[in-house]
Amino acid sequence: MSSPDPVRRATSLGLVFAVVSAVSFGTSGPFAKALIDAGWSSTGAALVRIGGSAVIVLVLLAITRPGVVAALRADGPALLLYGVLAIAMVQVSFFNAVRYMPVSIALLIEYLGPVLVIAWVWAVRRQPPGGRTLAGGAVAIVGLLLVVQVWSGTAIAPAGLVWGLAAAVCQASYFLLADRAGATTPPLVLAGVGMAVGTVVVALLGLVGLLPVVLTTPERVVLGGVDVGWVATAALLVVVSTVVAYLTGVLAIRRIGAARGSLVALLEVVASAVLSWLLLGEVPATIQLVGGALILVGVALTRTRPATLGEPAPTD
Repeated sequence: MSSPDPVRRATSLGLVFAVVSAVSFGTSGPFAKALIDAGWSSTGAALVRIGGSAVIVLVLLAITRPGVVAALRADGPALLLYGVLAIAMVQVSFFNAVRYMPVSIALLIEYLGPVLVIAWVWAVRRQPPGGRTLAGGAVAIVGLLLVVQVWSGTAIAPAGLVWGLAAAVCQASYFLLADRAGATTPPLVLAGVGMAVGTVVVALLGLVGLLPVVLTTPERVVLGGVDVGWVATAALLVVVSTVVAYLTGVLAIRRIGAARGSLVALLEVVASAVLSWLLLGEVPATIQLVGGALILVGVALTRTRPATLGEPAPTD
């Protein structure tokens, strides 16, 4: 009996890593919202998530030494912007959005990032998208209109929409900056340096009072009707939602490529919606579910061509 094809085995393992990464990223919204509902500020939750993850990833960098100094010399400005926009501000924006709307809706709005990338590349780089990509962008925008429900009295809060769109812009910056830095910078270095910069940025926002950092020790933090405590919830936010999510995402991309990996990453939205229902009791309206499905279809259409912008992956 012949041994399994190494390529097929690597691809299967890569798909497993991609699914684990998507599901892990999908836990961030429910865990963070549970802490926010218990008294933490959105910025405080982002600081703990980014800062705790930075410590773990920087320790891994110190052990593996994949060329941090060389990466800083070659891509210093891009790494700095990556930390500010693609790490710090995307998470601050997303966590503020979930204060005003269900986690799954906030995540769907954030996932318009790839559509914004298409518009940027078209306008700035003068690279017009193909017909399928344009169709995907149009479908995603129609889905956004259904999700937001601007015509109804139950439309989402304007503040939530602004934060959600800000998260989409910052997610778009991830693709554009990873395209530049990712050419010479190892993914683990990109994540580690970005998290370190992001930690400093969020801490400074709190220190100057622009976005208050509130970290309490609440008596109860409830997930799925069970009091799990703030320590366990924060640990899950750091270890599962960030460290495991990023590292398995890197392992997946190396085995199946950015294009296929980014499609599997859409499972994050599904995982987040299911977990928000099970852990927080959040159930979007039917029309919002339809709109969410359109957004996912639209984003999937924009990603069916080989990726040319870095390594698309979740950043919430």
